[in-house]
Amino acid sequence: MKPSLLLFFALITSCSQSGQKTTNPEPIAIENRDFFDNKPQLTSIPLGEEQPFASLYAQLEELPNVDTNTLQQQLESIGDEADRISEKNFPDQLRIPQLLSRYKVFRTRVGIVRYANPSQYADSSFVKGMDDVIVAWNVFADHYNRIAKEFEQDQVSAPKKRIPKIEPADQ
Repeated sequence: MKPSLLLFFALITSCSQSGQKTTNPEPIAIENRDFFDNKPQLTSIPLGEEQPFASLYAQLEELPNVDTNTLQQQLESIGDEADRISEKNFPDQLRIPQLLSRYKVFRTRVGIVRYANPSQYADSSFVKGMDDVIVAWNVFADHYNRIAKEFEQDQVSAPKKRIPKIEPADQ
């Protein structure tokens, strides 16, 4: 009895889905304009030889100059660059969970807007998502700068401390 009941429901389901048609959406023409009306303020990170964020920061700075027709490519490029920067790329002294977590939040925010359909660019949720990208970067950069400055001050004010290695006790 059960196999025939299962077959009956499969037949009903397939028949009900045959009437549904998928349509290919036509490309939506978007007015070619700058996405940001007001240039967002980005917090900078001191960019030196060992800083992995130079290219990423440069791309973020270019966002206000990008028009809506090239916004998708720019967001994908920013997302790709953000994905390339991993924990291993952070300076050793800045590989702390709080800072890495803030960077992951930034990457998540970029990921949300990265693959958005261009037809959504005028939608308020997309605009808020773009604002969230800027806010997440600024939060990350503020913490990065603060921790880097604290570490630098600690290096100047205190001589290097040797941390004794703890050996396991013989049993």
